Amino acid sequence: MNAPLFDDAAPGGAGAGVNGPSDAHNITRLPLTPPARHNSPPGTSGVAADRIAGHAKDLRARVLAFIVEQGPHGATDDEGETALGIKCQTYTPRRGELVALGLVVDSGRRRNTASGRPAAVWVTPNHATPKPTPKGGAA
Repeated sequence: MNAPLFDDAAPGGAGAGVNGPSDAHNITRLPLTPPARHNSPPGTSGVAADRIAGHAKDLRARVLAFIVEQGPHGATDDEGETALGIKCQTYTPRRGELVALGLVVDSGRRRNTASGRPAAVWVTPNHATPKPTPKGGAA
C-alpha cells in the first residue's frame, strides 16, 4: 500500500513526515505541522497554526499541482496565489514546505509580480537548470 505524500500531524501532535510518523532512522521525513510564530502577539499565530493544520495537506497538494502544471515555465508565488485564489499568508508557507521536501526548487529565473517587483520562479526539480560542474576538479 502506498503511503500518502503528505501526512500532517494533528494540531499539537508530535509531528509526522511525508510517509508517516517521524523516526530517527529516516531523515527524509519532515515535520509538517505549521509552526506558530513566536514573535507575534499572544493568541494570534498559534491559533492560525492550529486552524491551518487540518487544511495544510490539501493546500500543499494544490500548490504542488499548480507548479507541476506550469512545467518549465514555472510560477512565482504571486502567480500561484492569483491562479489558486489563495492569500500569500497561506500560499507562501505551503510552497516553502514543498521546497523543504525537495519537491519544488528555485529555477534561478525571476519574473515581475503584479506590482512590478522581481520574484523567484519556482519549478519542479526535473525542470530546474542543472548547475555547471567545475572544470578540472571533482564535482
